[in-house]
Amino acid sequence: MIFQRVISFANGLEDPKHPLLGPNLKGLYVCGLWQSGSKFRIACVNFIYFLGIIFVCTQLVELWIVKHDFMNALHNLSVTTLGITCAVKSASYILWQSRWKELVNAISTEEISQMTQEDSVTQKLRKNYTTYARVVTYLYWYLVVMTNIAMIFSPLLKYATTTIYREEISNRTEPYPLIMSSWFPFDKTKMPWYWISVGVHIWMNIQGGGTVAVYDSNAVVIMIFLKGQMRILREKCKTLFNDSENIQREDILDRIKECHRHHGFLLTQSDLFNSVLSPIMFLYVLVCSIMVCCSVVQFTSEQATTSQKLWVLEYTTALVSQLFLYCWHSNEVLAESNEIDRGVFESDWWKADVHIRKQVILLAGKMGQPFLLSAGPFTTLSVPTFISVIKGSYSFYTLFTQMHENK
Repeated sequence: MIFQRVISFANGLEDPKHPLLGPNLKGLYVCGLWQSGSKFRIACVNFIYFLGIIFVCTQLVELWIVKHDFMNALHNLSVTTLGITCAVKSASYILWQSRWKELVNAISTEEISQMTQEDSVTQKLRKNYTTYARVVTYLYWYLVVMTNIAMIFSPLLKYATTTIYREEISNRTEPYPLIMSSWFPFDKTKMPWYWISVGVHIWMNIQGGGTVAVYDSNAVVIMIFLKGQMRILREKCKTLFNDSENIQREDILDRIKECHRHHGFLLTQSDLFNSVLSPIMFLYVLVCSIMVCCSVVQFTSEQATTSQKLWVLEYTTALVSQLFLYCWHSNEVLAESNEIDRGVFESDWWKADVHIRKQVILLAGKMGQPFLLSAGPFTTLSVPTFISVIKGSYSFYTLFTQMHENK
């Protein structure tokens, strides 16, 4: 029964106007990043995201206040950097809304056009990467939801599993536990302000988690689209001279033109996608090392309780998975782009006359251009970049522990 409801819910997210990105666009709309509907709704959503930016500023203020408390500062820093990333993601998506809509509409138009074709190979490849995109989207949403739940209930778990901590709270030697570390213009350790603080933290946690879930899944699915379309283009190149004995010369030239068009379309969409994603990934690659490092330091601290270690483990897993998703799929796009021109050479090009062979050489030369998705002006999104970030996290961890020991 539950499984059927889940399937029914997933089917309800599909959109015939957007065959690939239907669920992702529904998620973006619910979270307010896809700016459509009434002006009042858009204004309310933008105001909520503005409040989110204000909340991140209060986290930075609290970080300054607790800078002399090493563990509290680390906890604040690990969460605040993620909050900054969420705020930048939401602001950039809203500000660059026209670019994102242009990209989404172009992808959906190409998908709908291919659905009308009778090419069985194209339909099979489309179905394969669409299924994979759904699996990645729903699993990533599940990971974010579980991380949010762990984050919201981590203070309660600490209170329930630590007897000394409960006694300290009863004796009022320790303040009530909070989900996040942020500054408020009132005493958050006293009632009813404590519950107001908890409510704000829960709301900001849900808002940030929603932003991360829909933004990241949407970006990764577009990478999956690029890779899948490259495979389709490679198959088109392979079949350039199929049935060459039964078709006219002009038909072969039309096939070559179609390959040029398809490749040009992918280049255009890749460049557009990179223009909106690259600045965000530049920021994320920079802060990810710090975020992971702070989490590892907390995990290895003697002061950390079992519940805190569980939270840190869940949180760090989500951070690493998030970066790995981007780096892996971007690396797949690059690897697939290097294979497109092989389709030209795997075709029966030797059956063509000299003029058409010249066109084939030009096509193969164009197909050799790699598709690079960057993280700012200094690095590309790839598996080696992911490994470098993990190495950087270890370096930060070594530095922090040495500084702490020297004190």
